[in-house]
Amino acid sequence: MWQSSNLSLLSSVQLFLQGLGLLSSPYLPLPACRTFPGDEAWPKEDVWNAFNVSVDGRLIKTIPVGSPCHDPHYNDEACKYVKKNWHQTEMHIAHPSSIMDAVFLNKSCDPFTPRESPCYIGSYVQYAVNVSEPNHIVKTIDFARKHNMRFVVKNTGHDYMGRSTGAGAISVWMHHLKETEWFDSYSSPGYKGPALKVQAGVQGAEVNAEATKHGHLIVAGECPSVGFAGGYIQGGGHSVLSSVLGLAADHTLAFEVITTTGKFVTASPTENQDLYWALSGGGGGTYGVVWSVTVKAHPDMPMTKAQLFFNSDGISRDTYWEAITAYQKIIPSILDTGSFLDSTYDINKFRMDPLIGPNVSAKTISSLLTPWIDKLNYLGINYTLNLTEHAKYVETVADYNNFDIMGYQLGGRLLPRSLFETDQGFLAFMGAARDIVDGGAYVWDIGLRPSSSWEAGRYPNNAVHPEWRYAERMYNPVLFFDDSDPLERIWDDQKRISVVFDQPLKQLSAGGGAYANEADPFALDWKNAFYGKHYDRLLSIKDKWDPDQLLYGTIAVGGDRWEDMEDGRICRTI
Repeated sequence: MWQSSNLSLLSSVQLFLQGLGLLSSPYLPLPACRTFPGDEAWPKEDVWNAFNVSVDGRLIKTIPVGSPCHDPHYNDEACKYVKKNWHQTEMHIAHPSSIMDAVFLNKSCDPFTPRESPCYIGSYVQYAVNVSEPNHIVKTIDFARKHNMRFVVKNTGHDYMGRSTGAGAISVWMHHLKETEWFDSYSSPGYKGPALKVQAGVQGAEVNAEATKHGHLIVAGECPSVGFAGGYIQGGGHSVLSSVLGLAADHTLAFEVITTTGKFVTASPTENQDLYWALSGGGGGTYGVVWSVTVKAHPDMPMTKAQLFFNSDGISRDTYWEAITAYQKIIPSILDTGSFLDSTYDINKFRMDPLIGPNVSAKTISSLLTPWIDKLNYLGINYTLNLTEHAKYVETVADYNNFDIMGYQLGGRLLPRSLFETDQGFLAFMGAARDIVDGGAYVWDIGLRPSSSWEAGRYPNNAVHPEWRYAERMYNPVLFFDDSDPLERIWDDQKRISVVFDQPLKQLSAGGGAYANEADPFALDWKNAFYGKHYDRLLSIKDKWDPDQLLYGTIAVGGDRWEDMEDGRICRTI
């Protein structure tokens, strides 16, 4: 009742200010809320049918992926399949409305709730358009605007920040846009060389496969199923190649974009430069709907991969942490070679899986690991070490599988190189790391140095968070939950991440930044954490290219102009 009254008051204030000519911003017209199912203004069935004809019959009404697990459509065999594959990417990628983060599904038609529980669409979009041509996007945007509906862009649904779904929304599903084009000699004012153009539905593994056919590689993500042209590259995009080639966004040459005003435009260093700048690292799903991206390609190179595993069986807690401390001490020298490290650990197990050294020999990697190995032997810790050399990038990352999804929540911060250059900084980091792990978190600890490939101060002119240019680590606390856990427990865990685990990391980084695709989606300082000093410029670009504010995400630029209400609809804020 308070929310409803508050919104009525908001509307009255807006009308009064508009009457005085004091409110002219394009994002504060009436009505105050997006139209929602059950509202009088929600489109009737005949309107949906007519719209379906206009998009060539490609409109899909959402049937939640968990619906076979609930009455009246219960199907035991289908339900078992859904439960078995709930934590795998493939099922959600192939579904027009499903996403890979259970937190933002809010238990909507959850396959693990009782069969007799109602199957609500809830946080899923109401409808999706299976896009095959630009006009499908234009028509959907026009429909959303005309009916004041929430609008969402989805490719794979690999999104931990809640941008690929939305209660009461209509979405464009980009997944089947799979065309690629190879350029042996792409020419633009700032670059001449090989390049690859990919449509919005192309995934990381497909990017890698296309590049390797031509003897090249692309800066792409570790997870092979991630959509390349969407939130990944638009959010910056880290990679196992980042210490030698920078971030994915550092290699963009051009975007093709459908704007929310219905135009198909090119954004590049010479056309619509502001939009190009924003799309190159300023956050996904915010400024326009990306149809394709063209990126630089680089000659393939040999690589070394190392993996090392041990656990805490038979050793004290202090001994276990001595081993992890010894690992942390060798990381700077490994990063000096242009290598990348991906390690995970909790109170029981440690995994470095993998270390990847582009153009670095196994002999060099072995030498760099020796002080750590000697320490493990001295401590009497049993470990498994694998060290292999590969001729090509795709061979190196061939067993980099899709990560388990759905059952965890993330925090995380970028930690600067300067933190690890003094004994005081290193000890402070180790103290925080141990507190986080002993507090029950699992840690995802990425070692990379995206600035290594650029001369000091000569980074690409893009919207990548400035803190990436000084980063040495991406450090992410993780809390797991069971599929059957109640929402209250899940939200309590998220608060622990925000308050207990992320705050010490924020202090270590002096405020610092975070990777806008893999961090705490409820960070109170999200503007600084995800965009830094670029935020105000990005906001002005958004207002230019999305004047009706159709593109929305809670942590996207301009996200605080909207509020999620209790029933799931979004309403404007002052």
